[in-house]
Amino acid sequence: MATFLGALSFATTTNAVELLDSDEILIEGDSLENRLDRKLKASGNAILKKGSKTIQADIIEYDQVSDELYAKGNVRLDGNASTITGTELELSIDSNTGVMPNATFITRLNNSSSVFNENIRGSAAVLFIEGEDKKKLEDASITTCDAGQDDWFINASEIEINERSKTVDATNATLEFKGVPVLFSPLVNFSFNDERKSGFLAPSIGTTSRSGFETSVPYYMNLSPTSDATITPRYFSKRGLQLQGEYRYLDKNFSGVSSAEILNNDNNAGGTTRYLVKINHQHKLAEGLTASARIEKVSDDNYFSDLESLISVTSQVSLPQELQLNYVNQDWDVNLITQKFQNLSSSSPYERLPSISASYSKVSENGFGLNQYETKLNLSLTQFERNNDYTGSDNTKGMRFVAKPSITAPFEKDFGYLIPKISLNLSSYDLENGNASSKQFAIPTMSLDSGFFLDRQFKFGGNDFTQTLEPRAFYTYTPYRNQSMLPMFDTGLLDLNQNSIFTENQFVGGDRVIDANQFTLAATTRFIDITGTERLSATLAQRFYINDRKVLNEAQFSNSVYQSDSTDLFMLAFARLSSAITIDTELQYNPDEGSTNRATVSSNFSPEPGKLIDASYRLIRSPSGSVNDIKQVNIAGQWPIGKGYSTVGRYNYDIKQSGVVEALGGLAYDAGCWSSSILFHRLSLATTEKPNYTLFFQLELGGLGSLGTSKASLMDVINRNVPGSYSTSDLPDKYRQDNFN
Repeated sequence: MATFLGALSFATTTNAVELLDSDEILIEGDSLENRLDRKLKASGNAILKKGSKTIQADIIEYDQVSDELYAKGNVRLDGNASTITGTELELSIDSNTGVMPNATFITRLNNSSSVFNENIRGSAAVLFIEGEDKKKLEDASITTCDAGQDDWFINASEIEINERSKTVDATNATLEFKGVPVLFSPLVNFSFNDERKSGFLAPSIGTTSRSGFETSVPYYMNLSPTSDATITPRYFSKRGLQLQGEYRYLDKNFSGVSSAEILNNDNNAGGTTRYLVKINHQHKLAEGLTASARIEKVSDDNYFSDLESLISVTSQVSLPQELQLNYVNQDWDVNLITQKFQNLSSSSPYERLPSISASYSKVSENGFGLNQYETKLNLSLTQFERNNDYTGSDNTKGMRFVAKPSITAPFEKDFGYLIPKISLNLSSYDLENGNASSKQFAIPTMSLDSGFFLDRQFKFGGNDFTQTLEPRAFYTYTPYRNQSMLPMFDTGLLDLNQNSIFTENQFVGGDRVIDANQFTLAATTRFIDITGTERLSATLAQRFYINDRKVLNEAQFSNSVYQSDSTDLFMLAFARLSSAITIDTELQYNPDEGSTNRATVSSNFSPEPGKLIDASYRLIRSPSGSVNDIKQVNIAGQWPIGKGYSTVGRYNYDIKQSGVVEALGGLAYDAGCWSSSILFHRLSLATTEKPNYTLFFQLELGGLGSLGTSKASLMDVINRNVPGSYSTSDLPDKYRQDNFN
């Protein structure tokens, strides 16, 4: 084979390629012809190389003066990230511009280690090369499927591919799936990186029992490097056309998200106009000083239950409308808030108009004869008002001042700790329409928390283990003060559990301080292997009351479970039987009555990503009567079934009510360059007894987005019902490939 290096001389050594730099050209062929010392023609297995670019053809003609090339017959052009083949090529080598008719191409999209969707390939009647990283195709088809897998294509009159920005723009585009056209758009653009770009996003489709078939086509606007917006027309077959809009912004000193939805004429609600407005803004005013606004409002109480399908949205019953101002420095945290609500149910929390609170915390050294102590002070001044829509009988309102100073002096060593604490609960009320016009209290509290850390090493089954024993004792004393004349602005009785039995006050909020003369005993043991993995742990805890709690004798707490001489016995156990199997148990047992008041038993089997089975049982006995007891079983999981198929599901059944609380079932298929999911979901609603049934469908085209339900919405439903699950396209390559078998 003859070889030409540079523009002046011939050579016959195959080592000529190694001498190239970015400006030199190497031409090879079975025969070489030099015409007028200007044009070179290589025939038979012709090759031209310059830098990282290689051109192969039956015949290559190169003009050294104009730096232009013409190639014919089995043409192949290899560049940095692409390969183009065709019948002939005209190319200006210096500017890297040219044209190739009847071309096929493959372009590498990324440098990831994944074997899926790493290339985009296709064909074009005419392919224009417009620089090092840009191509324009006419009458073209593209796909991310591997050669030989022609499941889907995007056919367009014109396609532009930018390898540098990893973007694709198509004009008059039709999506063809399994040979059937399924979608047309005059303009389509895709991005294979995280760079934001204006254009239409993938449309979404689905159906619900309350709104019927629905579809939406979002349009995304990249307004600036710090802001963007999305406009989404959304059509419901039973209701009509809704328009959604979202505006996001992010700057050095402020950020926020504002959105609005309007359904001008709801055909399923008598033609009424329905809307949603949400504003969320944060602003840094100065060092340590921030302000925020959060405003949410809907047109009617049933807005979410009618128009939404995610439980995180449909479960909302009170929408906040609040403004805040917050100041933080090394020791102080000061907050000013004014807060109203739009209530979507009979619940009507008090509104704060306004409230100012401040907290101080400081750890000091060598004071009061102590090596270290911590002082805290919590203050709040709040004006409580009833909502204008409130229809209840308790119209008490007014102002409340609360102060709680405390001092803690911890003594800590490697083997244990002793933490004494003294605090004072100060409160003052100025009330209207209540049992008292004004009232003041000063209630002291003393507590002592202590614990030890013991451990031993032993062998079991030939393996080394460490067992720990962690006993803990907690004592608290608070004298009784009659508080029955006070309202309950923001206060409720804490649920008694293994964590709250170590608190001084069983109430949360500022309107009640429980009288306490009680101690809590607990012990935890852990078994830890040589790798540091906790294989087994168990905890026992119980609180004992020395005196009755007189505050609980008030009418609203007369049937409280806290009235006995001791709490239930809390028993917790956790076992990691293997790297894939765990069992977790929590029991709340009443030794006096010999009954289990609460129980949660759950087991989890997850041998690898994409394989998950979770089963649990939950029991909650209601102190107000067995009719309000909760007995539920829950089974959830995700599992591949081979040949690319996988399943996901959840079944939550209430034994006491003999009814399904929530159910989900889905089937997914992974073809490598595309995947699809179909999911059926039954959801109980907060504002109506009739459940909502939703059918989700998604077709995800590898690297080019999805059709049907958006991936974010679909995974929100799946992850909430089956925590730890994966979408098929997010699984690591190994497990995706295993499921193809």
